[in-house]
Amino acid sequence: MDIDKMRDCPVMATIEVIGGKWKPRILWRLRDGPATFGDLRRYVGVSEKVLSENLAALQRDGIVSRQPQKEGEIVYVEYGYTAYGRSLVPVLDAMGDWGMGHAERQSDRSNSELKSEGCAG
Repeated sequence: MDIDKMRDCPVMATIEVIGGKWKPRILWRLRDGPATFGDLRRYVGVSEKVLSENLAALQRDGIVSRQPQKEGEIVYVEYGYTAYGRSLVPVLDAMGDWGMGHAERQSDRSNSELKSEGCAG
C-alpha cells in the first residue's frame, strides 16, 4: 500500500485487510477462539471456495494462522488469530459496539416514523 495514500485515510488500510462480505464474519467468529474449516463454513454460510480464498488472504496479511491438529487418528486444521491478528480484536469490538448502536438508532428512527404516521388519516 502506498504510504502517502494511507496518510490521507488510514482507515482504508484496515478496510483493505478486514473488508468485504465474509472476512468480518470470519474474524468475528474467531474472537471466540480457534475454529475448524467446517465450523467457519457453517458459521459464515459461504462456499468452500470463497471461505478458502478469504482465509488465504487473512493468512497472507498475517492475521490468521492455519494450525494442523491431531487427536488420535483424526487430523484436522484449526484457524485462529496470530499474535498480530489479535491486535484487531479491540477494533472489531469497537466496530461491533458501533454497529449495534447504529442498528438500535435505525430501529428507533423507524419506530418513531411509524408512530408519527399513525392514525393521521
